[in-house]
Amino acid sequence: MKRPYNEEKTGLRIELKTVRIILFAFFLSQEVFPQVPINGFCKYQSFVVTPDFNSLFTLNYNDDSYTDLILFNPDLKKIVSLSGQKNGNFDKPRTFNIPYQITNIQNLVERNKKIKRYAFTSRASRRAGIYSFTGSGAAILTGSIKFNSYPENISTADANQNGKDELLISGSAFNGLSIISQTPFGLRGKKIVEKTSFSEAVFADLRNDGFSDIAAFNLINNSLFFFYNNGEGDFSMVRTIPINEPIHSLKAVDLNLDNYTDLIFAKANSITVMYGDFASAYDKTINIPTKYSPDQIITGDFNRDGKIDIAYIDYSKNTLSVLFAKDEYSFYPEMVYIQKENLKNLVPYYSKFINGIAALSSDGKIYTLTNLASISSDVNIALSVKPTAISFFDHSNNGISDICYVDQFSKSLDLIVRNNAGIPSFYFSYPLFETHKKIVVENLEPKVKTFYCFTPGRKLIEILKVDFVNNKFERNSLYSPGKILDLKIKAVPGQKDNIYIAYSKNGNLGFSVVEFHDYRYTFTNYGNIASNILDANISLDKSLELIYWYKNNNGLVLSKTSFIGGVESNVTKSVLSLDNVNDVISFTGDLLNNENNASLSFVQTSKSVTAVLYNDNSSEVVRTKVLPDYFKISKQSQLFFGPIRINGLKKLCAYLPEKEMIAKIDFINKGRDFIISKIYNASNIESYFIKNMSFHSYNLVYIDKSTNCINIQQF
Repeated sequence: MKRPYNEEKTGLRIELKTVRIILFAFFLSQEVFPQVPINGFCKYQSFVVTPDFNSLFTLNYNDDSYTDLILFNPDLKKIVSLSGQKNGNFDKPRTFNIPYQITNIQNLVERNKKIKRYAFTSRASRRAGIYSFTGSGAAILTGSIKFNSYPENISTADANQNGKDELLISGSAFNGLSIISQTPFGLRGKKIVEKTSFSEAVFADLRNDGFSDIAAFNLINNSLFFFYNNGEGDFSMVRTIPINEPIHSLKAVDLNLDNYTDLIFAKANSITVMYGDFASAYDKTINIPTKYSPDQIITGDFNRDGKIDIAYIDYSKNTLSVLFAKDEYSFYPEMVYIQKENLKNLVPYYSKFINGIAALSSDGKIYTLTNLASISSDVNIALSVKPTAISFFDHSNNGISDICYVDQFSKSLDLIVRNNAGIPSFYFSYPLFETHKKIVVENLEPKVKTFYCFTPGRKLIEILKVDFVNNKFERNSLYSPGKILDLKIKAVPGQKDNIYIAYSKNGNLGFSVVEFHDYRYTFTNYGNIASNILDANISLDKSLELIYWYKNNNGLVLSKTSFIGGVESNVTKSVLSLDNVNDVISFTGDLLNNENNASLSFVQTSKSVTAVLYNDNSSEVVRTKVLPDYFKISKQSQLFFGPIRINGLKKLCAYLPEKEMIAKIDFINKGRDFIISKIYNASNIESYFIKNMSFHSYNLVYIDKSTNCINIQQF
């Protein structure tokens, strides 16, 4: 060990020892979360509309190529119409008065399979009837029937096959079940059953004869009733199936595409599917546990893989989840896509150009999740509730950058693998013990990647090695001896990576070299390198070095420690006489693109921001420059180093919240000076990187704190 210089901390005691690191290993080489084929189903858009409407319906009132929407509220005699535009956008909302409030609304199919009119129920007016819509979205009443009880739910089908749909009316406060027929003289109603209550009822071909039967849930005895159609639109009750608890969102759909009608409904924290069969037995039943309460469910082929999926919202947790179909009778693990305040309604959202889901919040916002066709100039991706750290990797080492991020809501590391067209294709999720703010990726081998997740200022490091070929992963968790200041890895082909950790313990700088030998992690620890430590960077350029800042009586000290052959040497590079230093954030890398590492530090005082460039390979080793007041770097996640254009040099970039922009730093005069210039307007950035997400352009990819989405924007 060399003798310390005068400016350095004297009496330094270096502890050099090799010990076993605190290590926890879990779920070694287990298949925990399969690859979910999202096939681009992740495009997120939001629209501000009129508040106080809590229900949503899709239609095409102007008969163009785009889906329109209407908003309604069972307590209001008003609707809001939204005309669909290209790219999933909408025209300005239009508000119209209506004769009767709408509780529920369904399509009425004409003989030519077109939809021109819509059946509705109005609990407040105790009516059911039919509306049509003008090309501007105004509703016109074409007929209605009044009841002595309160209709809620409605189902439509051509029960007697006369070319006109019938309306099946039910409700928790409605007297029995009623059928409304369309006749040349107007609407005509008849009772199927009275003096009992069915909270849910749907038309369904229960006995596979081509006629619409009825499945209805009886609130009195918590049973599912089957009513068979005699072929002329008359119904008789033939069977009851005990459910033993209340259900909701009853639907009839061929979920497994075997040409038999299945029944699906929600109860408590689960979704039940009763599969139809050739014998109409409905013996095959599966119960799908859900993370949250499925207050409203819908079905559709959201990821366009030819299988029918399920989506639901939980009103109290404000979550929207999707369960993608895996095969005939099973589903992939549930994916929570978004969490938005006051979610109230969910509908399938389809048109000539759109495939997905639309959700409404009662505070006047519409959220759509649709299929992403391409990485355009501005794309928002929603695949998690609250991402906190984002980075990239190359799944196949084919030049297509994939996305990895930490989700605080699910406490997981999530991976998005893109296909050859650049579209997010598969989703993976792996559990974590903590939420982390940084991800370091080892990208050496194709189809096998290692992700290091940690948070600067904390001790835990979670290591996940993912084998995409065999769909297995290995997880290790280890603790740094102190609070992490910097972490770097060196990939060793065919072996575990070497891990280098700079840390602070009781205000003192320490350094650990972590290696894997004899089936265990060990580390060589260098302790008490400097006291009053502020920040440190690890350099693995030509030798193993630490570049760090600490305080002493003379001011702020920039120093370097080299580790060669296990021998430590310390050299002071600069002393700054700055008072009231609040923070120092530094970055070390090949900043000058000359294959030599340099270090740039941002020193924050109560009066100014000073940049300090340290470059051992320059005649002027240390340069300082006072920066504008808005250039405040308070955390490492504001910095990114890498190319920002095709075939371009690596640049150090900084996110500056006060100016709502991304700035790049260009070094001039052989590194003796640098200039700062804006490259993109950006705000609400939690974490980001810059990468070529298409073959033609580089993109800013970031977590938007205001929407909790991943935004991809083209430079």
